[in-house]
Amino acid sequence: MTRYGYIGLGDMGSAMAENLITNSDTVTVFDINPQAVETAVSLGAHAAANPAEVAAASDVLSICVPAAEHISAVLEGPDGICDGAHDGLTILIHSTVLPDTIIEARNLAVDWGVQVFDVCVAGGAVQARIGAQTVLVGGLEEIPAEAVGLINIYADEIISAGPVGSGAALKIAVNVMTYAQFAAATTSHDLMTSTGGDPKALFKAWKHMGQLGTLTEQFSLLLDIPAEHFAGEFKEKMLTQVGISQKDLSLAMDIGWPRDGMLEFLQGIHDAMPNVYNAYTVETQ
Repeated sequence: MTRYGYIGLGDMGSAMAENLITNSDTVTVFDINPQAVETAVSLGAHAAANPAEVAAASDVLSICVPAAEHISAVLEGPDGICDGAHDGLTILIHSTVLPDTIIEARNLAVDWGVQVFDVCVAGGAVQARIGAQTVLVGGLEEIPAEAVGLINIYADEIISAGPVGSGAALKIAVNVMTYAQFAAATTSHDLMTSTGGDPKALFKAWKHMGQLGTLTEQFSLLLDIPAEHFAGEFKEKMLTQVGISQKDLSLAMDIGWPRDGMLEFLQGIHDAMPNVYNAYTVETQ
């Protein structure tokens, strides 16, 4: 019986953990939010007091935390994974971070007898709960069978991106395309409505010409929501999405681009995200 661990129970992490708890025998979890841990325990997980305890109780451990500094803290901070690591432990990092972050974590864990891989996920919390995510993997051919079994619980599509670090690069690349499409959809919508045209005609044209993918179609539902509805909790959710999108686009700019003008292009999308996600001018201070 493979013992699984999960660290990081935010929106995506809690959804993935819920699916994992439902489809496996032993899952140990940790998060700095006690309520998130309590929810996972109510579903059948075991609670750990810190990352070290998760590592000690696991054969395969998932990490889904917001950024590189959080990965570092989980790995080698006080009561970190380093204190509970053991030979044969496999760590799967699901966070959207730079490829260098994955490589650094992998090199750090070698001395512990631990393997680290980038196993990035896409598809949202709904898909995570039903095991229907697209999983972007670096070093797939090297991953132990029990960890591949875990990936299959998460995924309905597994894409091998290349060597370790390539899964992280692919996730950033995919997100660049996503946010560029969202920005383009917002611009097109505003161009259409500013002339008094029917936005339904725009959606019909997009679909007919193959320009409207599933994600962009879902996003486009925001474009016709009246401005007065972008308030309160809903506005906070949209601003959270703005923060996520700007973080991911900043990662893309950190990688660097060999083609002239690409950094400026990414910066423009980055700066437009508050208006893109709200489809109106919002205060972001």
